[in-house]
Amino acid sequence: MTRAVPPRPPPRFGADELDRLSARRILAQMGENGKPPELGIAHVNAGNESYLRVIESDYLQDLICTAEGSSFKLVQGTYGAGKTHFLYCVRDVAWRRQMLTAFVTISPKECPFNRPLAVYRAVAQRIERPYAAGGEPMRGLDDLIRLSLDERVAHEGLDEARAWVDGLARVALTRHSFRDAVVGFGRAVLDRDEAVARRLGAWLRGEDVSLGEAKQSGLYEVPGNDNGFGMLRSLVQLVPRLGWQGSVLLLDEAERRLTADDKPTKALSETVDHLRELIDLCGRSELPRTLILYAVTPAFTEHVLPLYPALQQRLGAPIQFLGAANPKAPLIDLEALDLEPRKLLLDIGRRLAAVARHAYDWSPSDKVVDANLERLAAIVTEEQLEVGHRRFFVRLWVRLLDQLRLGKAKVLSDDDMRALVHDEQALVTEEVDDALVDTFFGIPLLKQPVRTR
Repeated sequence: MTRAVPPRPPPRFGADELDRLSARRILAQMGENGKPPELGIAHVNAGNESYLRVIESDYLQDLICTAEGSSFKLVQGTYGAGKTHFLYCVRDVAWRRQMLTAFVTISPKECPFNRPLAVYRAVAQRIERPYAAGGEPMRGLDDLIRLSLDERVAHEGLDEARAWVDGLARVALTRHSFRDAVVGFGRAVLDRDEAVARRLGAWLRGEDVSLGEAKQSGLYEVPGNDNGFGMLRSLVQLVPRLGWQGSVLLLDEAERRLTADDKPTKALSETVDHLRELIDLCGRSELPRTLILYAVTPAFTEHVLPLYPALQQRLGAPIQFLGAANPKAPLIDLEALDLEPRKLLLDIGRRLAAVARHAYDWSPSDKVVDANLERLAAIVTEEQLEVGHRRFFVRLWVRLLDQLRLGKAKVLSDDDMRALVHDEQALVTEEVDDALVDTFFGIPLLKQPVRTR
């Protein structure tokens, strides 16, 4: 029996990790498009803490790490309501729990949910270890296996690492070919046979590998749509064997596309079948130590879900909303947050101002900053923008912070502030009207979907 690798120290998440370059990247990304930063989300997060507490205590801690179970949750929000932002927050929480995460955008061309291979490939290529200040990001299943091998060699020696790899050959994974590929890859890495390691690494990432190439390593199937979800199950079953607490898969529905398929009925039906299967696998704990969050628009629950009774039964009818008093509900509603709209914008604005101060070693008058923030939040809330008021507010506030920092710091009048709001509102509305199409798992929604049995 091999000795366990010493537990990894938890990454640091706190104000001291935000260096000036990271702060500037946060402001650049949020100011240009209103989207959340991939790293450092905790510094600008507000209003969803109650959801995050439930996710961490009831799911990551109790269900995943303790009971070794699994769960599937929908995250619902309109355009600009913070779906991607929330998924990034959950990712940060999962990293603190020493879990691997994969953030995947489900899109019609690159990753539609009715193509299991595309989903597996995206997860296998994007699954990553916790990111910590001062550390290097590491992403991709093959590189994570290499990391585990390097740690075992360093702590236990080469012979023990070989014994651990040999032991994987007896681990129960859904796809035997996946298990054989992992074992073969591990042995090739330890033997420094890079040609074999590259070939098997590509197979594990779901890349195009011919059957002839696979047979050279004793594999008699290649990744495809017929085995894609079986490989996904095998991947998450492997994660605890690599020394991590579990997996969090964050699937984000791409809301924007330029063209729409006129007849997606077959693809939508296939997608629903795959989604039912995924929910059932979570219910049977065949995806051990795994939490799956999928972000959708309200169009899914309002227009798609009622058309598929079998799926509706699994998610509940009427659908239940997750909260502290109902932690097992299937849906997280990002329109119902901890703070009312104006207070939420004020909290976000203060956090962004603090990031700006740190990014540029800037010491503005608190009175001037707060007065502009109060006025902007009041006007945005009063206007009650129909789409993405939070994203809209973030873009405009970062722009105002730049003006205060680079120009003459002054408090804008109500008329000047309202003019800025109206100009930005027209721009955002035009962007949404031109590009926004509701989709469900990468399939554009029909205006009048065909009912299925």
